[in-house]
Formats: sequence, structure tokens, C-alpha cells
Amino acid sequence: MARPTPRRSALAGASPITPTSDTKKSEQALRPEKDTSTDKRKWRHKVSFYQDPEDTERVRAAILHTMLTEEANRNLSQFINDTVMAEVERLEAKYNGGKPFKGVPSGEMPRGAAAK
Repeated sequence: MARPTPRRSALAGASPITPTSDTKKSEQALRPEKDTSTDKRKWRHKVSFYQDPEDTERVRAAILHTMLTEEANRNLSQFINDTVMAEVERLEAKYNGGKPFKGVPSGEMPRGAAAK
């Protein structure tokens, strides 16, 4: 009895890196059109910093234990933003007559040992 010939896959010869034109068309059909003219949301800029792990644990604990109080910190980002901005307002009141400091673009701050 002769062995049956294997069926050829529809994916034979296709590359996972360069999708077929049919795939591109179906992906485009699934993606909704973006209307950027009405998207006026303000996206927050991500900022990161270094902190001792023990201090980070204390921050998380403070947030967790005050979520249901009048402090009502919902998450780490809100807590850090509110805390930092309160300190910025204090410094502006002390050193700039209560007016906001002029903004400093990213990359303009001194780094490393020069900052000390």
C-alpha cells in the first residue's frame, strides 16, 4: 500500500516576520480609526527615581493603610505625585514668592556627583 502524500499547509513558505497581504488587510480592518482631533486627554509623563528598598516598602505600606481614610491615596503614582507637588508648592512659596518656578526640560538637571 502506498503512503499518502502529506497535505500542503496554507502557511508553507510564509514568514512570521513578513505577514501576507491578506493578514495586513485583516489587521487593518480590526483596528478602529483613531480620531485625534477630539482626543484632548492630558497624559502624564513617567518619571522614575532611585530609592532604598526599605523606604519603598514603607511608602507602599503607607498607601495601603490609608486607602480608606480621608487621605484616599488610590495608588503609588497618585501618592507620589501629590506628595512631590505639595513639596514643590512649599519650595515655591519659600523661595519664589509663591509663584511657580520656570520649568526645566528633561536632561537639563545636573547629574551624578556634580549635583551634590
